[in-house]
Amino acid sequence: MGWLDYFYPLIPFEDLARYAKLFQHDLIAALHNQPSSLPTILNPVYRIMPKQGFGVAVSVGGTNGYVSAFRISKKGEIKFLNRKMFSLPEKTDKETLFHLLTKNVLAVSAGRKKSFPIGIGFAYPLKPLLVHRYIDGELLYMTKQRNIEGLVGKKVGQEYHKFLKREYKIDTTVTVANDAICLLLGGDGAEVAGVVGTGLNFAYWEKRANIAPLKIGQMPGFVQGEIAVNIESKNFDKIKGSRLREIVDSESDDCGYSLAEKEAAGAYLYRIFNAGREKIVGRDFPVLTSTDQLNDIVTGAFFNQRNIKEAEKKKAKVFAERIFHRSAQIVAIELCGIFQKIGKTEGIIPIVMEGGIFWKAKNYPALVNLYMNMILPKAIPSFARLFGSSRRGIALLALCAL
Repeated sequence: MGWLDYFYPLIPFEDLARYAKLFQHDLIAALHNQPSSLPTILNPVYRIMPKQGFGVAVSVGGTNGYVSAFRISKKGEIKFLNRKMFSLPEKTDKETLFHLLTKNVLAVSAGRKKSFPIGIGFAYPLKPLLVHRYIDGELLYMTKQRNIEGLVGKKVGQEYHKFLKREYKIDTTVTVANDAICLLLGGDGAEVAGVVGTGLNFAYWEKRANIAPLKIGQMPGFVQGEIAVNIESKNFDKIKGSRLREIVDSESDDCGYSLAEKEAAGAYLYRIFNAGREKIVGRDFPVLTSTDQLNDIVTGAFFNQRNIKEAEKKKAKVFAERIFHRSAQIVAIELCGIFQKIGKTEGIIPIVMEGGIFWKAKNYPALVNLYMNMILPKAIPSFARLFGSSRRGIALLALCAL
């Protein structure tokens, strides 16, 4: 056995289906208030029809974010007028973040004097709440090696609403939901939506009858027959961890948590490489600073203008490919677990996906498809990258009282 297989093996073929079944069992347990590694947070939203009006959609992601003005016509057509991007620092505070958002909100609204609703898609775990019939979210904790000081434990929408009134004399409604929920809402009828980027998460539509009454009781007054479920699937802990994951986990801000994410998502994959670099590739190989560089190793772009030995190049490429393969295995396991839960194991299954790892890493959708086929050979996953689907979901929420 070489160092690569010792430190970072692929998940054996015979274990893929077993782990998918364990994910399904964890999902069922969580929906019935039984012990589970999956939070499965219920969201009091439904398949919303577009409502006429103007507003601003804001996305706060794991690494980047954007602000975009939109207009919904009488016919329900959503038109995004412009978009401004911003980067999210690894460490910031509530006031600094809110000033950053507002600067961009004012820029895209072009000095509009009338108040307009603001919707926010937030890429961190939220406890959904209805505040005056608008959805808000209490920030439970930070993930993805990011920190927003002063916001954990607070209602994000209410905090931003008060900030706008105090600092900018703007009085408007602010809705907030998890980014995977926004993607699901804007996903053109897809049953499942997922994010594989800086972080890892999935959301799906679940029938009310399949959820324990006590858990549904967390959403008083919500009577719809279908509920949007934010799985927070990064927390799945039934997959046997590799030796390199143990190292990365021990050095992380949330040791013992987000275990699936630490072998699947961009915030951690380059750290996996760095943890095994010396033994697997060689001590002279450069330390990586991002998962984009890991993909550059696979494509060969990383080696341009760098004096690296041929032997180390080959070892680095094989190691990088192994990291993406294991990531794809974990994503396939979780998706198959969801499909088994909702009874969709044959035929074409549309899935709306977002995230830099999923769409930018070389051949990543094909890798996920490969491993899903090993688990559910009769299923044909159809990965969709619907332009503006997340923005569409944020826009629908911004203009809708629930």
